[in-house]
Amino acid sequence: MTHTAPPAATAAFGPRAAVAVGHALVLSPVTPRWDEGAFFTPVIEALTGNGLRVTVVDTLSLWDEEVDSMAAFTARWRELLPHFGPVDLLCGNALGGAVAQALLPGVDPATAVLLVSGPSRTDALLEARLGEIADLATAGRPGEALTLLNRRVLPHGAVAAQESVPPADADASAGRRLAAGMRLLCGIDLSPQVLAHPGPLLHIVGSDSQLVARRHTATAAHHDVQVVAGSGMRPHFENTAHVSGLIDAFLRQKGLQ
Repeated sequence: MTHTAPPAATAAFGPRAAVAVGHALVLSPVTPRWDEGAFFTPVIEALTGNGLRVTVVDTLSLWDEEVDSMAAFTARWRELLPHFGPVDLLCGNALGGAVAQALLPGVDPATAVLLVSGPSRTDALLEARLGEIADLATAGRPGEALTLLNRRVLPHGAVAAQESVPPADADASAGRRLAAGMRLLCGIDLSPQVLAHPGPLLHIVGSDSQLVARRHTATAAHHDVQVVAGSGMRPHFENTAHVSGLIDAFLRQKGLQ
């Protein structure tokens, strides 16, 4: 039976310029619930400031219990992708970055790709840390799972704000999303898809990330990886000016300005 993909939750942002120079599609990371694109605010501002129209999608809105692998999940996204129209810049953050890379064989070869803490592959340490979060969520402890995730996205050695009560958005639904998103990333190796992509591609990762680091990225000779000093999984918030500058330079290379 052919699966009919449900519509993804989306948020749209218009360009600051009078006429858009292109369209950016952004795939979200694992969030306890859809946040309308708040996870990527600094990058969205950089993109719209360069004249791009931006569509942000909730990556996990296409997940349900029938999905048991990244391949199955990617198949759903591949089916839905044409509904967003032409995409000049494909972006992804964390899980969204992995899905974006998995989709590369089916996109226009000229498509530019921007990944922020989006793994091309995992290793034993990353999978252990993702699994720890997923196990807590699966065990009915979504508050603890979200607290651990919030700690892991910080730069190594950073101290999280002490929480006396579980995060407000840590309910059963949030737990299911956290567990699903973490497990989808385990065991992936999207290097072949990335290496075969002829278009421009930029990975941005934090030097002090406790999760996705430089070793988890794959690039062809014409691609680039930029490691942002002192940052964790959210370099776009921790070093906004630097990351925005990297994005500006990348868009100039692509001619999307």
